[in-house]
Amino acid sequence: MSIRRLHADDWHVFRDVRLASLKDAPYAFGSTWEREQDRPEADWRHAVGSRERYVAEMDGRVVGTASGGESGYSRAASLTSLWVDPSARGKGVGDALIATVMAWAKAAGNNQLLLWVTETNAHAEKLYERHGFRRTGAIQPVRPGEDRLEFEMSVRI
Repeated sequence: MSIRRLHADDWHVFRDVRLASLKDAPYAFGSTWEREQDRPEADWRHAVGSRERYVAEMDGRVVGTASGGESGYSRAASLTSLWVDPSARGKGVGDALIATVMAWAKAAGNNQLLLWVTETNAHAEKLYERHGFRRTGAIQPVRPGEDRLEFEMSVRI
């Protein structure tokens, strides 16, 4: 398995993995496949450049993704959009993506990494806990106007 950072010219790779994640786990993200499927190339290029975007590859195939970016808090970065293809789950892909974003965040001068996870995603919560993440007590709707909630987790890095 290898992890690589995406660049603007990789917009189609990001588009494909993002749409696959939204189709596989619509409950886990703040957007929907229907909303994003027809976005133009310029939007995808902008999305790749707006955060640190990583993909995991096995046997020449993209099997996961995660993103890192600023959180809005001093010296704290955010981990977003972690997803692993069902065929690659249990093979260390999620662990490798989390470690990659953690390393990026620390190298960028942050001492904390934050994320949001849906309240019903127990598998993801356990994965994050293995990396030291703990709930902060903050809760919000997954999408504005929805009853489904997500909670914040953080770890010192």
